[in-house]
Amino acid sequence: MSKPKLIIFVSGGAALLAVGLGVAGWLGGWFGDPVFTDEIPAKRPQRLDHRQLEAFRGMSIEEIIEAIMADAAADEIGNSTDESTPVPALLAMLPDAPLPYSADAAPRDTEGLKKFVTEMQQVADEKRGPTEQWQLNLALGALKVDPAKIPEAARLDTHPKPESETFPVRLIERESTLFGPFALGHFIKDDGVDVVAGGGSALYSLLAEGAMESHEGLAGVAPGNGVYPGDFDGDGNSDLFITRGKGLPNSLLRNDGKGGFEDVTIALGLLSFNDTTSAAWLDYDGDGLLDLLVGSRDHPLELYRQSNAGIFQPVAWDLQLWVPRGVHTIAVSDLSADGYPDFFLGINGAPDRLYLAKPSLDWSGWRYENVAAAARVEQGGSGSATFFDFDNDGQPDLLLSPDPADAGGKLRLLRNEGEGRFADLTAEAGLDSFNGITAVSVADLDNDSYEDLVVGTAALAINRVFWNREGAGFKEVSIVSQGSYLDQPVAYAVADLEGNGTMDILSRDHSGVIRWLEASGAMDSSVTLKVNEAPPGYRVVLTVRDIDWVLRDIERRPGLDDTLMIGVGQADVIERLSVFAPEGGEALHVLEKLKPGEKIVIDLPKRHRQRPVAPVNEASTNTEP
Repeated sequence: MSKPKLIIFVSGGAALLAVGLGVAGWLGGWFGDPVFTDEIPAKRPQRLDHRQLEAFRGMSIEEIIEAIMADAAADEIGNSTDESTPVPALLAMLPDAPLPYSADAAPRDTEGLKKFVTEMQQVADEKRGPTEQWQLNLALGALKVDPAKIPEAARLDTHPKPESETFPVRLIERESTLFGPFALGHFIKDDGVDVVAGGGSALYSLLAEGAMESHEGLAGVAPGNGVYPGDFDGDGNSDLFITRGKGLPNSLLRNDGKGGFEDVTIALGLLSFNDTTSAAWLDYDGDGLLDLLVGSRDHPLELYRQSNAGIFQPVAWDLQLWVPRGVHTIAVSDLSADGYPDFFLGINGAPDRLYLAKPSLDWSGWRYENVAAAARVEQGGSGSATFFDFDNDGQPDLLLSPDPADAGGKLRLLRNEGEGRFADLTAEAGLDSFNGITAVSVADLDNDSYEDLVVGTAALAINRVFWNREGAGFKEVSIVSQGSYLDQPVAYAVADLEGNGTMDILSRDHSGVIRWLEASGAMDSSVTLKVNEAPPGYRVVLTVRDIDWVLRDIERRPGLDDTLMIGVGQADVIERLSVFAPEGGEALHVLEKLKPGEKIVIDLPKRHRQRPVAPVNEASTNTEP
C-alpha cells in the first residue's frame, strides 16, 4: 500500500473510531446525560436529574417550586392534567344535565345556542357531517324545539328511551364546589371519607347533612397533576403523595392526625425532577411498610422501598425492573394470590406490561417478570387499567380503557383464568360497541355484590353506565340511571361518602370541575366494614345465604383502603365474615351471623414488621439532595 493510501486508511479508521466512541459516550453519559434504551444498564445508572439535585441542594420543596416557576415561562412549566382534544364551545352553552333533557333543564347560554343554531342552519343538511348534525340536534333539544319540527334529514334522537324497566338505581346529583385532581382518604376522621381536591391544595370533610367542610391543612401546597393517599407511616391517618409534571418536584406530605401536613419529601429521599404521570402505593416485599412505585414521561420507572427507618430507597434497577421512560398508567393487584403485589403498566408508544412478583429470600434473587405476552394483555395503547373481580370468582380481572386521544379505541375486559393468563371477554360481555372513552370506574351501584361500570366519553357524547348481570355480562343503563351527561369526565373515584349504604361517584370533567352523583333507589343490602391495622393487600370474604338459603362467597381485595362498603344482594344473613392476610393462611379475624345493613369495626392486633431481605445498607442512605 502506498504511503498516501495508508495515510487515508489510517485517518478514516481513526475518524470511524472517534464517531463510534462519541456515540457510545453519548449513550453512556460520558459527555452528558445517558440516553436509556430498553436494555437494562450493566451498572447502576446516573440519575438524569442529578444536576437539579445539586443545584437545589439545601432548599425546601416550596422554595424549589418557586424558583423553578420564576425561572421558566408559564407555557414551559406546569401541571397540565388533561392532554385531550379541544372541547367544543357548544358544551358550555347546553344544560348541565343528563340526556334526555328534562323540562326544567335550562341552557347555560340561551342566546349563544340560538346563534349557534342560526349559523348551523346556513349550512345545507347534506354538507353537515355526523358531528355537526349531532351538535345541531343537541342545541335544538336544549332550546325545547319539538323534534317533529326538525326536518327528517337532519333529525337525530336526543330523547333516548330508558334501556331497562328493572334497573332500580338513579344517579342523583349532589351539590359540589370541588375542583381539580382529587382523591379520597381518611385525612381528618378515621370513621369517614374525606376529600383532597385542587391537586392536593384543598382538604374537605363531609358534615352530617352532606355539606363539605373546608380545612386549612393543605393551604399553600403547590397543586399537582395527581394525588395518591397512603398511610406510609402506619399511624392510621392517610398521608399524601402529590405528583407534578414537567420537571417540578413531587411531594410526600405526612399527616399529623390533627389536620396538619408536613412536607417530608427531601428528608425521606423522594426528591426528584421528573415529568411524573402516575404513582401507586404497595407493599412489594410484604414487610408491612408501604413502598412507592412512580412512573414518568422522561425518566425510568422507579420503585422506592421504605426502610425500617422510614427512608425511601430506589431499588428498581436492583430488581432488574427496567422501563426507560413513558409510563403513564400503574395498576396494582395480587394476581397470583401469593401475598405479593403484581402490577400493570401502560407505556407511551410501547406494548403494555404486566409484572408478576418473583420473591426470594435473598435480595439478589428478587425479581419481577413481565408476563404480558403470555397473559395476552400486551396490546398497547391503554389509557387506564382497573383490576376488579367482575364475576365474583375470587380472582381479579382486568379492565383496560384506550388512550383518550385514540378516538376509535375501545374497552377491553380480560378475565383472569389463573396462572397469569387472561381471556378477552369484551365482546361476550357486551362492551365492544362504543368508543371515545375518556375515563372508567367500577362501583356496585345496586348493591347486588357485582360491580358495575361507569364510563366517561368525549365531550358531547353520552357518558355510559353498565349494569353487571351477575358476572354473565353487562347491560347498558345510561339513560335509565340518569348517568348520561355530556361533560367528558377524565377521572372518577367512588365510595360511600355519607356512610348510608349507597355508593357515591365523584367525577372530574375536562375543565377540572368535580361532579358528585349519589346512587339512590330500591337497592339491595350492604355492609360497611372498617378494619383497623389492616395489612396492605388484605382480603375480605363474606359467606352469605340468600332468600333461597343458597350459600355463596363474596370476596373483596380492598388494597390499601381500610374502610369499604360491600353489597350483599338479597342475603338474609351473613353467615361468616373473614379477614385474611395477603398471603392467605388462617383468617386474621372471623365474625358470624351478621345482619345486612350493619356497620362493622374490626380491630386487628398491631402488625409486627419484619424485613426478610435488605437490598442496601440503611445506615448509608443519603437523604439530602
